[in-house]
Amino acid sequence: MYKLQVQQEAYTEKDYDTLYQEFDWNRFCDSHFNWNWREHFNITYAAVDRYAVDPKKVALFHVRKDFSVEKITFRELKELSNKFANVLTGFGLQRGDRVARLLPRIPETYISFFGTWKAGMVDVPLYTAFGPDAIEYRLRDSGAKVLITDVENRRKIEPIKDTFKDNLKIIVVANEQEQGLQPGDLSFWHEMNNASGDFVAADTKLHDPAVFVYTSGTTGPPKGTVILQKGIISVMPYAEYCLNVLEDDMYWGFADPGWTYGLFSAGSAVMALGRSLVVYEPRFEPEGWYKTVKKLGVTNFTAAPTAFRAIMAAGDDLARAYGLKFRYLASAGEPLNPEVVYWFEKHFGVPVRDMYGITEVSMLICNSPYLPLRIGSCGKPVPGFEVSIRDEQGRECAAREIGLICAKHNGFFLSDGYFGKGEKWQKAFIQGEWFNTGDLAYKDEDGYFYFVGRHDDVISSAGYRIGPFEVESCIMEHPAVAECAVIGKPDALRGEIVKAFVVLCSGYRASDELATEIINFVRTKLSKHNYPREIEFVGELPKTSTGKIQRRILRDLELERMNKKDLQR
Repeated sequence: MYKLQVQQEAYTEKDYDTLYQEFDWNRFCDSHFNWNWREHFNITYAAVDRYAVDPKKVALFHVRKDFSVEKITFRELKELSNKFANVLTGFGLQRGDRVARLLPRIPETYISFFGTWKAGMVDVPLYTAFGPDAIEYRLRDSGAKVLITDVENRRKIEPIKDTFKDNLKIIVVANEQEQGLQPGDLSFWHEMNNASGDFVAADTKLHDPAVFVYTSGTTGPPKGTVILQKGIISVMPYAEYCLNVLEDDMYWGFADPGWTYGLFSAGSAVMALGRSLVVYEPRFEPEGWYKTVKKLGVTNFTAAPTAFRAIMAAGDDLARAYGLKFRYLASAGEPLNPEVVYWFEKHFGVPVRDMYGITEVSMLICNSPYLPLRIGSCGKPVPGFEVSIRDEQGRECAAREIGLICAKHNGFFLSDGYFGKGEKWQKAFIQGEWFNTGDLAYKDEDGYFYFVGRHDDVISSAGYRIGPFEVESCIMEHPAVAECAVIGKPDALRGEIVKAFVVLCSGYRASDELATEIINFVRTKLSKHNYPREIEFVGELPKTSTGKIQRRILRDLELERMNKKDLQR
């Protein structure tokens, strides 16, 4: 390990203090929106349509699977989203109706959600790693009337299609020969080609719903977090002051728009600043990353720590061979290992700046370029947000005292509540005004925040928040399982992996074959990112006197084992 050699930006901590203290939401919006945004606000107009006056201005650089690049201008994206809005209204859908999408990182994904917003409807993002059970729950809970998917993901709908019968229109992105469509399916491009390219964006308001995104918790099923049209405003200060995407940057935010970070923070909010996005279709692997950065001349890159760790794990030889240089690198989703920051600064000229946020509020804490970088810290609050470390009673913690990360309600939270679960939303606030993120951190004497861990049992793996309840519920469906408990086990690449402790039903015997069978069972039914990567068979699970499983004891046991192994090396 070596000392950080990075040259600080021309900004100083005094610049950050001035920016933070003088920030005003109304003034910020007035400077970015040259219309009566308080009365008329539509995300697609803000992020796409108003930039279509320049016919050459590129909105999306689509990197295909063969690494060829397709450019889509803002003008083209405006017309395509117009067509999709017409497709939806042609089905008889009304403002406020839910439109789900189960699509990979392809242009049709962006056409879909921008067209949905343009029509005043609600986007329901579904991550492509979800299995039938996870998809069914979200479709049913949201009341989605349309599902847009591709041929590969269409197969996941077959086991659950009878649940919805004629209540769900399925639109499939297929090839020119329309291969892969099932009886009753509609072809995405057939519908698009027959739709008008003219559409006036719905006259939506700041408080109209725009997205239902499902977040995991430790108890109960996933919650539909409601994001309003004004949600894009919540993350624009982050995009401008923390991601620091400049006019002449080639920006690549490697974050799936099936999640809030890719949809808003590193996605549409960047476009609302008039910047372009890279849409990367291939499977992420280090050499493909190097090729793409070199080909496009990427200067500003954002991803979860897992991607940065994978690039570092590929070794120094690739880094030397490509000789890349960046202007800016940023990470979010989980804490970033200091070794990664040093490695990237050594090989690419700049360190990776760690950031912290949560779906319900927004990106909250960042290592802005306005700030001197402190390795191990996620920085200071994003302008526009008051962030505090507090205990469960609301008392503000002293410097270096560990407590809960809390954000004061400011009228510009990303979310406006949980769909159909108003009581849960109210319980998330301490003293009625401080949103409790459930994450632990401390603040030093200079106001820098340091992430410690999760207060609840939510697992953070490769940038994804995974609730144990949903995984455990799926494991319990296996006939051999009597009881189970899921925890996050520390992992060098992913931060944590999902590990399950399983009590077997009588008549079943523990074996490696059975463990593999259970893993594959969950992987197929639930998701490719939140299935258990390890199974341990146990005689019983630790419980409280009231019968609640004590996952904390299992986590402590796992850490104790890992520490013993380290000592024996």
